[in-house]
Amino acid sequence: MDEQLDRLLAAAPMPAVAMTVFDADSVRYRRVRGVADLTTGRPVTADTWWDLASLTKTLVTLPEVLARFDLDAPLSSVWPRAVGSPVGAASVRQLLCHTAGLPATVPFYRTDSDVVAQALAAPLDRPPGTEAVYSDLGFLLLGAALGPDLPAMAAARSGLRFGPVSGGEPAVATEDCPWRQRIIVGEVHDENAYAMGGVAGHAGAFGTIDLVTAAARAWFADAVVNPELHYAVRHPWGTNAAGERFGLGWWLPPTRGLGGPRPGPGSYGCSGFVGHRIWFEPAYGYGVVILSNRIHPRRDTRPAFNAWCDEVLAYLSNA
Repeated sequence: MDEQLDRLLAAAPMPAVAMTVFDADSVRYRRVRGVADLTTGRPVTADTWWDLASLTKTLVTLPEVLARFDLDAPLSSVWPRAVGSPVGAASVRQLLCHTAGLPATVPFYRTDSDVVAQALAAPLDRPPGTEAVYSDLGFLLLGAALGPDLPAMAAARSGLRFGPVSGGEPAVATEDCPWRQRIIVGEVHDENAYAMGGVAGHAGAFGTIDLVTAAARAWFADAVVNPELHYAVRHPWGTNAAGERFGLGWWLPPTRGLGGPRPGPGSYGCSGFVGHRIWFEPAYGYGVVILSNRIHPRRDTRPAFNAWCDEVLAYLSNA
C-alpha cells in the first residue's frame, strides 16, 4: 500500500500535500511532501500548520454544539442575540444539516458592518426544514452562539487553534488573494472569517497533519460525543433534488462525489475549500485525511484536485 500511495502522492497536482490513512488501531500511512510556499520554495514538513477552512465546521464547531445545545431548540432559545432574526426560529439541527433556509454564502466582508449582525439579518431563501443547501452561514452563526471561548474550546479538545499563525512557526500558503492583494500565509483564507478577526464557526482553525489526524480518528472511533449523537451525525437529516445528503455537519455519499467513485455503506466525510478532505469508511475499517494547498496561488484548480482524490479513494477502496 505504501508504494502505491507514494506514487499517487508524487503525482498530486497541488504544491503541497499531507495524507494519512488510519484504522481503529493505528495510523497506517503518513506522508508530507511538496512546497508550502511557491514564492519562497519553502518545503512543507510534518510541523507545518494548515488553514483548515471548512474542516473547522466538523472538527471544531460541531463537537462543541453537540455537547452544549439542544438540537431541536430554536437558535433564538440557545442564543438570545438571534431573537427576532429571520433564522432565529430554525433549530440547531437544521443549521447543522443545512436545512435552515440560509443562502450558501454571502460576501459580508465587502462592507464595514459586523459580519455576525449581517448574517443574522440575512433573509431566508427557503422555509426552515425544507430542501438542504450547503451553507457557511449556519456554522458561522453557531460559532458565534458558542461565544468568544471558541478558540479555547478548540485548543482543549484537539489542540487545533485559530490564526494567525505567528511568523516563528511555518504555515502553508494559500491564495494570492485579490481582495487583500497578497499571498495568504498563516492567516485564514476565508474572507468572511478574516473580517471576523480570524475566529469563526465555519472557517479559521489551523492544524498540523498529526493534530488533524488525531481529531479525525476520534470521530472514526466514535469517541467525540455519546453513541447516540455519533449515530445522529451520520443520519441523512438534509437532502435536496440534486441528490445531496447531509448529516449533522458531515456529508454523506453521493454528495458532490466527496467519497470518490465507490463510497462504501455508512461512509461520510467533509471537505475544505483550500484543498482538504476527510473521508471515513467504517464498514471497511479505515479513514483518510488529505490536506493540501490546491488554491496556491489561485483557486481555479478544483477539477484536478477532485480527480486526484478520486484516484486515491478508488485505490484505498480496493487495497
